[in-house]
Amino acid sequence: MINRIIFILSLAGVLMAAYVLQSFLRNTGILCLTGGGCELVRKSPVSYPFGIPVPAFGLVGYTGLTILSFLRTTDRSASNNKLLKFMLGIAIFGVCFVSWFTIMELFVIKGICTWCAISAVDMYIVFGLVIKSMLLSRK
Repeated sequence: MINRIIFILSLAGVLMAAYVLQSFLRNTGILCLTGGGCELVRKSPVSYPFGIPVPAFGLVGYTGLTILSFLRTTDRSASNNKLLKFMLGIAIFGVCFVSWFTIMELFVIKGICTWCAISAVDMYIVFGLVIKSMLLSRK
């Protein structure tokens, strides 16, 4: 059951990242629920580490988590724990990345993107669920 929740949350992350990424790539406005924070974030150079739009990192990470959680659901062999460890690695990177970017939004960009904030919460929940899944798999 936990793995299915991870799958759904990761798939939601893919959809959010894809929506925001297309706005970054097309240089079009983002529907922002809290005013102009999304545009402020999109236009900031901080949102392009190494020249890569921030949502591209999210799209790759969430896609990996979606695929791995799907494979874990269909695979009950010994490789299942390997998949879980790989998911943990992606989730750790994701939590570190969204934490860094949230700090950048607050203190450097001085604006909050609603989609980024929702994605950060999503990643923290996925991380917690992956940890819980690991603990349950050791029993």
